[in-house]
Amino acid sequence: MSLPPLISVVMAALDGEKYLEEALGSILGQSFRDFEFIIINDGSTDNTASILQRYADLDARLRPFHQRNRGVTAALNMGCRVARGKYIARMDADDIACPDRFERQVDFLERHPAVAVLGGAIELINGKGAPIRRVRFPVEDRQIKEILPPGNCFSHPSIMMRKDAFDAMGGYRMPFLHAEEYDLWLRMAECYDLANLPDVLLYYRIHARQVTARHLRQQVVSDLAAKATARIRRATGQDPPLPAPGVNADSLATLAVSRDRLTDTLIDRYLGYADLMAAAGEYAAAAQLLRESLTVSRTKAARGRIAEIHVECARGQYQDRNPTGALLSLARAAAVRPTLAPTFIRYAWRAFRKFGARAVHPAV
Repeated sequence: MSLPPLISVVMAALDGEKYLEEALGSILGQSFRDFEFIIINDGSTDNTASILQRYADLDARLRPFHQRNRGVTAALNMGCRVARGKYIARMDADDIACPDRFERQVDFLERHPAVAVLGGAIELINGKGAPIRRVRFPVEDRQIKEILPPGNCFSHPSIMMRKDAFDAMGGYRMPFLHAEEYDLWLRMAECYDLANLPDVLLYYRIHARQVTARHLRQQVVSDLAAKATARIRRATGQDPPLPAPGVNADSLATLAVSRDRLTDTLIDRYLGYADLMAAAGEYAAAAQLLRESLTVSRTKAARGRIAEIHVECARGQYQDRNPTGALLSLARAAAVRPTLAPTFIRYAWRAFRKFGARAVHPAV
């Protein structure tokens, strides 16, 4: 029997064909080569399965598993359960790992045996791979443990963690769906050291179909539940009872999380992610998030921010030579914030003169 690899890379994939090959190539091309690549195909209905089989035929390190759709938490737990490596490296099907990511992380973990979880900086990219901005996180254990209770300071797909520590914590927990990693880091922080590398390890893709964009509300609810559970655990020494299928707004009430706090957190997350989608050129996704934010809060401050993001979408669509989309975004801004109506009218007239003339006289 061959010796187990040092690293087990774990990925869950659901209908990921669009970016999957780029993600696979970035892992299989790593400068550090002693790893197995475990991919849980979580009930995909596109070409994910055939892509995985083709790559597995070319590289024996790739180990695909196929199952009916059970959700990302169950898929990740399965991948980590069959992992044979000393370290587990996470990866998502729409991201790109830097070529020396594993080399850097293994070197750090081998020199720092007390550290159980190691992440790194990330570069946000859009669907076409163009850079948006760089995100850095606190690097030292003390800094991380100060910041972690109020908010997550790790990028999940950049993580490498010790398999024995993951097993000792009981893995990802089902009630915290779409924030299962944050709950795990909070528990890990009570027993182990944590760290981030200052180097960019991963190109993190922002696009309309990613899990966060499609499940933002559940992520916020699970995020707040993880915070509250950690607070109760620190005070009492044990976790409160949690519903197995997943926490919801009613669960938060039993954890002393108020409706007002849920509302404030939701609006902040909706607007922050809508802003990010606009920066990535995903204007329809940004508009959808803004519509959802209006169902949560219609305060003056929220409406002002919603209008500002619609205007940013209009600016980007105009630069992309999409005057119709820009007009629609400005109309939405004016509908939310009527004082913008004159701006909408002026823009509509300029756009008609500029783009209308080109439509009539293509040579102009």
